[in-house]
Amino acid sequence: MRHSKTEKAKTHERIVAIAAKKFREQGLAGIGIADLMKAAGLTVGGFYKHFKSRDALVAEAVGSALEMWKERIDAASAAGPRWFMPASPSRSQATDNRRPPHAR
Repeated sequence: MRHSKTEKAKTHERIVAIAAKKFREQGLAGIGIADLMKAAGLTVGGFYKHFKSRDALVAEAVGSALEMWKERIDAASAAGPRWFMPASPSRSQATDNRRPPHAR
């Protein structure tokens, strides 16, 4: 059964997303192609229709994860600081901030 380019692209992205998640959870050596494809509901043979090798998947999954973090950092940066701290607090302020609130 042939799939459209759109379906193939969606499946490819799903595999990358699952791989990125599993690699974060279990490490790069913690999960193999068979387990990844099972998690995606696909066969191991289907893997090679999307990637030349496991290394190609790892590179894409890590790149995808880094891009996600970059987007989060950019969004947080654009939103501005969530709190304000004086540029150079006095020694008493710096010391006071280290103590728990009930001890101040």
